[in-house]
Amino acid sequence: MVAAGTLAYSGAFTSQYRSELEVEWRKAITDRNVALLPDVSMRLLLENPVTTKSWTAASLPNDNLSIENGIIMFGSRKWPLMIDPQNQANKFIKKFGPEASEAGLENYKMSDGNLLRNLELGIQFGKWVLIENVGEDLDPALEPILLK
Repeated sequence: MVAAGTLAYSGAFTSQYRSELEVEWRKAITDRNVALLPDVSMRLLLENPVTTKSWTAASLPNDNLSIENGIIMFGSRKWPLMIDPQNQANKFIKKFGPEASEAGLENYKMSDGNLLRNLELGIQFGKWVLIENVGEDLDPALEPILLK
């Protein structure tokens, strides 16, 4: 339950807040007399060390937050939207994407005139799509895609 809750609900939060949520959830579970591993966490249950090594080899930082973000990104049914001011996720996706996606990785800038058409084709063919230089205001045509 702790891992599922963290995976489903904590993607947008800081590492400290995620830890606090897990502590609260563990307490709520034990208060209901449900058996629980001590200090159980999403990372403890869902991390695959071999996969984590491949992520870090592709430039994902080896800190707890980054590894948790990777677990959330690959374990979630939703498409990840990453706010990446330090370009860490950008570097990781550019290195890891082509080898992880059989269909490949398409990389576009928000200013690309054919962005919507290319995005539609990329999604249709199952490609990873990375859109760079996205500002605070998004084209309303992207909303149906981002809602997924």
